[in-house]
Amino acid sequence: MAPFLDIFPVPPLGCNCTIVGDTESKEAVVVDPGGDVQQIIKKLDSKGLKCKRILITHGHLDHVLGGRELKERTGADILMHQDDLGLYEKVEEQCRDFGVPGPPESLPKPDAYVSDGDVIQWAPDLTVRCLHCPGHTPGSTAYLFEQHKLCCPGDTLFRGSVGRTNWAGIPSLQGTSDSQQILGSIKSKLFSLDPDTRVVSGHGQETTIGAERSSNPHVRL
Repeated sequence: MAPFLDIFPVPPLGCNCTIVGDTESKEAVVVDPGGDVQQIIKKLDSKGLKCKRILITHGHLDHVLGGRELKERTGADILMHQDDLGLYEKVEEQCRDFGVPGPPESLPKPDAYVSDGDVIQWAPDLTVRCLHCPGHTPGSTAYLFEQHKLCCPGDTLFRGSVGRTNWAGIPSLQGTSDSQQILGSIKSKLFSLDPDTRVVSGHGQETTIGAERSSNPHVRL
């Protein structure tokens, strides 16, 4: 059966929050709850879904700010790559540098850390595979829902573009990105996926692996 899938931008910087739900078990995951948790809860409730996992693609503020509230309201576990823990723990400094309100409380410690190749069960018959794709951040991770040919790479790969690696004027992010590393991650991890794989990036429009392999001007094979 086709999953319930909802993709919608959330404040403060328009991150694409993604809900993937199993219509049979009524279990779901939420990728990158950047904000507006009330909207996330409303969408889950409208389908009778229970959030079991909160998957963080990377530790930038716009992908994590709603994590505490969503965890408190659903009991879901927060999962991310440990290499981004430093960014995650300094989200208040990021908010200062971007001129957005900081979280009312510190973000909760992640419940578990994911590694490259981990396969996580989130519903009785459904899993997500973790692909460590450093470059935009040290711990950037793409989440591949193999049964649905859906990939959420965060800000590593966009339609016609790649993630930002230059943080001039933003002290909290200085030295956290690598322009060559992100291209290597895209080529070795993402472009090896099935060309028909649907890509829901951290911002902007959807694309496919095949479309980016053939036309992304920033990545040359």
